[in-house]
Amino acid sequence: MRIIIAGGGNIGEKLAELCSKEKHDVVVIEKEEKIAEKLSESIDALVLCGDASDRKILKDADIEHSDAIVAMTGDDKTNLMVCEVAKSYNIPIVVARVNDTESESVFMKLGITAAINTTTSVIFAFKKALEKPGEKIISLVAGEKAEILDKVVSKKSVITGKKVEDISNKFIVAAIYRNGEFMRPKNNTQIREGDILTICVPVEDVKGVEKLF
Repeated sequence: MRIIIAGGGNIGEKLAELCSKEKHDVVVIEKEEKIAEKLSESIDALVLCGDASDRKILKDADIEHSDAIVAMTGDDKTNLMVCEVAKSYNIPIVVARVNDTESESVFMKLGITAAINTTTSVIFAFKKALEKPGEKIISLVAGEKAEILDKVVSKKSVITGKKVEDISNKFIVAAIYRNGEFMRPKNNTQIREGDILTICVPVEDVKGVEKLF
Protein backbone atom coordinates (compact mmCIF):
# COMPACT_ATOMS: atom_id res chain seq x y z
CA MET A 1 0.00 0.00 0.00
CA ARG A 2 1.27 3.48 -0.86
CA ILE A 3 0.58 5.83 2.06
CA ILE A 4 1.07 9.59 2.27
CA ILE A 5 1.41 11.01 5.78
CA ALA A 6 0.94 14.78 5.96
CA GLY A 7 2.66 15.99 9.11
CA GLY A 8 5.91 14.66 10.50
CA GLY A 9 5.46 15.42 14.18
CA ASN A 10 5.86 12.77 16.89
CA ILE A 11 2.67 10.94 15.97
CA GLY A 12 3.29 11.17 12.23
CA GLU A 13 6.84 9.90 12.67
CA LYS A 14 5.75 6.88 14.73
CA LEU A 15 2.99 6.04 12.24
CA ALA A 16 5.48 6.29 9.37
CA GLU A 17 7.91 3.99 11.20
CA LEU A 18 5.20 1.40 11.84
CA CYS A 19 3.86 1.46 8.28
CA SER A 20 7.39 1.26 6.89
CA LYS A 21 8.18 -1.79 9.06
CA GLU A 22 5.06 -3.41 7.64
CA LYS A 23 6.59 -2.93 4.18
CA HIS A 24 4.23 -0.19 3.02
CA ASP A 25 5.49 2.45 0.60
CA VAL A 26 5.47 5.57 2.79
CA VAL A 27 5.82 9.26 1.90
CA VAL A 28 5.95 11.88 4.67
CA ILE A 29 5.30 15.57 4.00
CA GLU A 30 6.65 17.94 6.65
CA LYS A 31 6.59 21.74 6.51
CA GLU A 32 9.45 22.43 8.93
CA GLU A 33 12.80 21.97 7.18
CA LYS A 34 14.75 20.85 10.27
CA ILE A 35 12.13 18.27 11.19
CA ALA A 36 12.02 17.03 7.59
CA GLU A 37 15.81 16.61 7.55
CA LYS A 38 15.71 14.66 10.81
CA LEU A 39 12.94 12.40 9.53
CA SER A 40 14.77 11.64 6.30
CA GLU A 41 17.69 10.34 8.38
CA SER A 42 15.66 8.36 10.92
CA ILE A 43 12.87 6.61 8.98
CA ASP A 44 12.77 4.39 5.93
CA ALA A 45 10.46 6.60 3.88
CA LEU A 46 10.52 9.36 1.30
CA VAL A 47 10.36 12.69 3.15
CA LEU A 48 9.29 15.85 1.32
CA CYS A 49 9.64 19.31 2.81
CA GLY A 50 6.66 21.52 2.06
CA ASP A 51 3.06 22.45 2.78
CA ALA A 52 0.89 19.33 2.60
CA SER A 53 -2.10 21.39 1.44
CA ASP A 54 -0.16 22.47 -1.67
CA ARG A 55 -1.28 20.44 -4.70
CA LYS A 56 2.23 20.60 -6.16
CA ILE A 57 3.74 18.95 -3.09
CA LEU A 58 1.00 16.30 -3.13
CA LYS A 59 1.71 15.63 -6.80
CA ASP A 60 5.42 15.28 -5.94
CA ALA A 61 4.30 12.69 -3.38
CA ASP A 62 2.53 10.90 -6.27
CA ILE A 63 -0.92 11.31 -4.78
CA GLU A 64 -2.49 10.09 -8.02
CA HIS A 65 -1.15 6.59 -7.40
CA SER A 66 -1.53 6.49 -3.64
CA ASP A 67 -3.87 4.15 -1.76
CA ALA A 68 -4.22 6.16 1.43
CA ILE A 69 -3.49 9.56 2.90
CA VAL A 70 -3.36 10.56 6.55
CA ALA A 71 -3.62 14.26 7.42
CA MET A 72 -1.80 14.51 10.75
CA THR A 73 -0.68 18.13 11.06
CA GLY A 74 -1.46 20.18 14.16
CA ASP A 75 -3.70 22.50 12.14
CA ASP A 76 -7.27 21.46 11.35
CA LYS A 77 -7.55 23.83 8.38
CA THR A 78 -4.50 22.27 6.76
CA ASN A 79 -5.78 18.77 7.45
CA LEU A 80 -9.15 19.66 5.95
CA MET A 81 -7.53 21.03 2.79
CA VAL A 82 -5.41 17.88 2.45
CA CYS A 83 -8.54 15.75 2.75
CA GLU A 84 -10.39 17.82 0.16
CA VAL A 85 -7.55 17.40 -2.32
CA ALA A 86 -7.35 13.68 -1.57
CA LYS A 87 -11.08 13.31 -2.19
CA SER A 88 -10.70 15.08 -5.55
CA TYR A 89 -8.17 12.40 -6.53
CA ASN A 90 -10.52 9.63 -5.34
CA ILE A 91 -8.00 8.28 -2.83
CA PRO A 92 -9.65 5.13 -1.35
CA ILE A 93 -8.61 5.75 2.27
CA VAL A 94 -8.57 9.28 3.72
CA VAL A 95 -7.94 9.66 7.45
CA ALA A 96 -7.64 12.95 9.33
CA ARG A 97 -6.39 14.02 12.72
CA VAL A 98 -8.83 16.44 14.37
CA ASN A 99 -7.39 18.74 17.01
CA ASP A 100 -10.49 20.80 17.85
CA THR A 101 -13.63 18.90 18.81
CA GLU A 102 -15.82 21.51 17.13
CA SER A 103 -14.15 20.75 13.79
CA GLU A 104 -15.03 17.05 13.85
CA SER A 105 -18.42 17.40 12.15
CA VAL A 106 -16.85 19.38 9.28
CA PHE A 107 -14.49 16.50 8.52
CA MET A 108 -17.23 13.88 8.72
CA LYS A 109 -19.45 15.84 6.32
CA LEU A 110 -16.61 15.64 3.83
CA GLY A 111 -17.17 11.90 3.67
CA ILE A 112 -13.66 10.78 4.60
CA THR A 113 -12.83 7.33 5.92
CA ALA A 114 -12.19 8.45 9.50
CA ALA A 115 -11.69 11.59 11.57
CA ILE A 116 -9.69 10.84 14.71
CA ASN A 117 -10.08 13.40 17.46
CA THR A 118 -6.79 13.29 19.35
CA THR A 119 -8.18 15.35 22.24
CA THR A 120 -11.10 12.96 22.72
CA SER A 121 -8.79 9.95 22.42
CA VAL A 122 -6.55 11.20 25.23
CA ILE A 123 -9.50 12.11 27.46
CA PHE A 124 -11.00 8.69 26.80
CA ALA A 125 -7.77 6.92 27.77
CA PHE A 126 -7.54 8.77 31.07
CA LYS A 127 -11.24 8.28 31.80
CA LYS A 128 -10.85 4.52 31.28
CA ALA A 129 -8.06 4.55 33.87
CA LEU A 130 -10.58 5.92 36.37
CA GLU A 131 -13.16 3.19 35.78
CA LYS A 132 -14.89 1.60 38.74
CA PRO A 133 -15.70 -2.12 39.12
CA GLY A 134 -18.78 -2.98 37.06
CA GLU A 135 -18.26 -0.02 34.74
CA LYS A 136 -16.67 0.15 31.33
CA ILE A 137 -16.55 3.35 29.31
CA ILE A 138 -16.74 2.57 25.60
CA SER A 139 -16.60 5.98 23.98
CA LEU A 140 -17.13 9.71 24.22
CA VAL A 141 -19.64 10.93 21.65
CA ALA A 142 -21.58 14.00 20.55
CA GLY A 143 -18.60 16.34 20.83
CA GLU A 144 -17.60 14.85 24.21
CA LYS A 145 -21.02 15.77 25.61
CA ALA A 146 -22.08 12.17 26.21
CA GLU A 147 -20.55 8.86 27.30
CA ILE A 148 -21.36 5.35 26.15
CA LEU A 149 -20.95 2.96 29.06
CA ASP A 150 -21.37 -0.71 29.92
CA LYS A 151 -22.99 -1.03 33.35
CA VAL A 152 -23.69 -4.21 35.30
CA VAL A 153 -27.10 -4.44 36.99
CA SER A 154 -26.70 -5.72 40.54
CA LYS A 155 -29.30 -7.12 42.93
CA LYS A 156 -29.29 -3.80 44.79
CA SER A 157 -29.67 -1.69 41.63
CA VAL A 158 -32.61 0.68 41.74
CA ILE A 159 -33.50 -0.25 38.17
CA THR A 160 -33.63 -4.05 38.74
CA GLY A 161 -37.08 -5.26 37.73
CA LYS A 162 -38.01 -2.06 35.92
CA LYS A 163 -38.86 -1.85 32.23
CA VAL A 164 -36.73 0.05 29.72
CA GLU A 165 -39.52 2.59 29.23
CA ASP A 166 -39.49 3.31 32.99
CA ILE A 167 -35.92 4.60 32.84
CA SER A 168 -35.91 6.22 29.39
CA ASN A 169 -35.84 9.68 31.00
CA LYS A 170 -32.59 8.78 32.81
CA PHE A 171 -30.49 7.38 29.95
CA ILE A 172 -30.72 5.57 26.63
CA VAL A 173 -30.37 1.77 26.68
CA ALA A 174 -28.71 0.77 23.41
CA ALA A 175 -28.21 -2.93 24.14
CA ILE A 176 -28.61 -5.60 26.80
CA TYR A 177 -26.19 -8.51 27.25
CA ARG A 178 -27.95 -11.27 29.21
CA ASN A 179 -26.65 -14.78 29.91
CA GLY A 180 -24.23 -14.60 27.02
CA GLU A 181 -26.88 -13.39 24.58
CA PHE A 182 -27.28 -10.01 22.89
CA MET A 183 -30.71 -8.43 23.26
CA ARG A 184 -32.17 -5.49 21.41
CA PRO A 185 -34.09 -3.62 24.14
CA LYS A 186 -37.76 -2.80 23.68
CA ASN A 187 -39.86 -0.46 25.80
CA ASN A 188 -41.39 -3.38 27.73
CA THR A 189 -38.11 -5.28 28.22
CA GLN A 190 -37.62 -5.92 31.93
CA ILE A 191 -34.15 -5.29 33.37
CA ARG A 192 -32.79 -8.17 35.42
CA GLU A 193 -29.99 -8.71 37.91
CA GLY A 194 -26.78 -9.59 36.07
CA ASP A 195 -27.73 -7.77 32.87
CA ILE A 196 -24.99 -5.71 31.25
CA LEU A 197 -26.52 -2.58 29.80
CA THR A 198 -24.86 -0.52 27.10
CA ILE A 199 -26.13 2.97 27.81
CA CYS A 200 -25.68 6.50 26.50
CA VAL A 201 -25.62 9.24 29.13
CA PRO A 202 -24.97 13.01 29.01
CA VAL A 203 -21.64 13.65 30.74
CA GLU A 204 -23.22 15.86 33.40
CA ASP A 205 -25.65 13.06 34.33
CA VAL A 206 -23.13 10.21 34.66
CA LYS A 207 -22.67 10.61 38.42
CA GLY A 208 -26.42 10.52 39.03
CA VAL A 209 -26.88 7.48 36.80
CA GLU A 210 -24.15 5.59 38.69
CA LYS A 211 -26.33 5.73 41.81
CA LEU A 212 -29.02 3.74 39.99
CA PHE A 213 -26.69 0.77 39.62
